[in-house]
Amino acid sequence: MTTRPLLAAGLVAATALLGTACTPGVTIRPAAMTATPDTPSVSPTSSTTTATPTPSATTSTTRPPAPATRPRRSSPSSPSREALRTPTAVVCQGIPSSVTASQVVLVDAYGASATVRACARSHGSYVSQLGPYYGHVGQRGVSWSKREGDMTTPAGTFPLRGGFGPYGNPGLDGPWFTTGSSDVWVDDPGSSLYNTHQHTPASGRWDSAEPLLKSPAYDYAQVVGYNEARTPGRGSAIFFHVDLGHGTAGCVSIPSSALRTVMRWERPGALMTITP
Repeated sequence: MTTRPLLAAGLVAATALLGTACTPGVTIRPAAMTATPDTPSVSPTSSTTTATPTPSATTSTTRPPAPATRPRRSSPSSPSREALRTPTAVVCQGIPSSVTASQVVLVDAYGASATVRACARSHGSYVSQLGPYYGHVGQRGVSWSKREGDMTTPAGTFPLRGGFGPYGNPGLDGPWFTTGSSDVWVDDPGSSLYNTHQHTPASGRWDSAEPLLKSPAYDYAQVVGYNEARTPGRGSAIFFHVDLGHGTAGCVSIPSSALRTVMRWERPGALMTITP
């Protein structure tokens, strides 16, 4: 009859020993199972000690980043505002230092393609006001030794003269003539009228001439003042005209809307600089 109490006591003793041995390995389970108040061995300070550093560690790690993020947010905001207030001007590179005109149309050529900018003089240099516009120059690029019929565009700086086309003046502040079927530009080096605007019939005055009623290339066009001395064979009929999507016979071309915008921007005395 005493075997059952002894057996029960043995089991209780064994259970107490097992609980003590498993506590270091499993710290959470003993705290949950021994929540009763009559087991003082189950409420060691170790479970409380391991739990309390965790929130304090979390709090200590979250506080330092807070002030660190504030400078990072404020520092980039002020430069961006300054950038909006004072936008950086694009300097036009390639215009000779000897040029002092108030306006220059800069043509940067690469092969038969070109980038065109309208540049204004500011504090001794030139800054871009219009563009870049993408267009074309001669099929064989740009040359410092232009010859008649060589399909190159002359390099250098030249005055921009009056314009022409079958439509009205789009806003160019200068001479403009409306073209008809009789308007030509003489490109015969043997003619005394070489590199000038004339009207047909030729009547023996020239052997070849460029028709000026030509759409869409000459819907809007401006004369580039190249070879105004009319030196025979040095090249003629160099115009600033509407782009056709490919290299020209020696002119400079950009899209029609861009061309009209540049014409309206120009004032008397504007120049064109063409760089190879």
